[in-house]
Amino acid sequence: MVNIKDVRISNASLRESKNSLTAVFVGGTSGIGMGTLKQFAKNVHAPKVYIVGRSKKAAQSLLDELSSSNPQGTFVFLETEIGLMKNVDKVCEDIKTREKKIDLLFMSPGYLSFEGRNGEKTLNSPGNFANSMLETSEGIDLSLSIRYYARLRFTYNLLPLLTESPSPRVVAILAGGQEAEIDFNDLEMKNNFNGFKAAANGATQHTLAFEELANSYPTVTFIHNYPGIVATGVVDKLMTSATGIWAIPATIARWLIVPIISLFAARVDVAGERGLFLATSARYPPAQPKTDLSGVALPKGVEVSKASIVMDGKGNGVYLLNESDESGPDAPIMPKYRAEGKSKVVWESTVWERALERA
Repeated sequence: MVNIKDVRISNASLRESKNSLTAVFVGGTSGIGMGTLKQFAKNVHAPKVYIVGRSKKAAQSLLDELSSSNPQGTFVFLETEIGLMKNVDKVCEDIKTREKKIDLLFMSPGYLSFEGRNGEKTLNSPGNFANSMLETSEGIDLSLSIRYYARLRFTYNLLPLLTESPSPRVVAILAGGQEAEIDFNDLEMKNNFNGFKAAANGATQHTLAFEELANSYPTVTFIHNYPGIVATGVVDKLMTSATGIWAIPATIARWLIVPIISLFAARVDVAGERGLFLATSARYPPAQPKTDLSGVALPKGVEVSKASIVMDGKGNGVYLLNESDESGPDAPIMPKYRAEGKSKVVWESTVWERALERA
């Protein structure tokens, strides 16, 4: 376990280093993403940050807070709906016209609902997904789009800029280490959709895709983190989405169980401190570091983390981390999937081209 004291020592060292960094935050307007973004703004010297979100108007108070916390920083809000791949592409092209290098891509967008892909809706402007859990106009289930497709599309599009950084890093907040068996004949979940299946697909495909990308981009660190229970309000929102026969038990859970869970949840600001540690610490080097020190020097007693795959003593630069920022044991299914080359299958099975043809 990485003690929060060591996390704070590392973050303080970042602040003292005076190193300027450029970052892209997807999902940085609430929850863990927002907590990490605030820590990034406070601790990085003259940062430049692109914040991708649904509504600039709704995020204005956050932008004001960021600018106040670090007047030397530049904070650019890019308004779009990331559930559509065409929108992800437009945002990435915008960033590419402005920057030659990105040091960090931090992704934490989330969407939980008891509803399934029960229809199709054409969505072309920010905010249209707010109260829907539908198949998008590009033919992708919204939950999978946000958990997997959009995140990996951002990663793929921005890798050319990330590889220009001396210490590039991609951090995804989702469910690293929580992978489960999935149906490779139905990766899009066109058949027998349910919320548990969607969660398993998102987590497992995320890890396998990162491991495949690490083979081609060994100078980049890829982190897939399971943050544990954090007081973001997402569970409460999940309970409000229940309909039909599930509405009553969900309402009871909302008023009786959710408050108990909240007692054990980590605060968003603490999760943000840990998020910054993941984004900047030398504890998580890539397979082929460009520099002697890939990130902020480790506090005394803190060691380099174990990568998801280690061969001949060398890690692959992918880290599946738990709520304590530690590499946990493999999920039972992962050794089998790796032996069968499923990372390549997952990567080659993405539906971006088909989705964009429908845009």
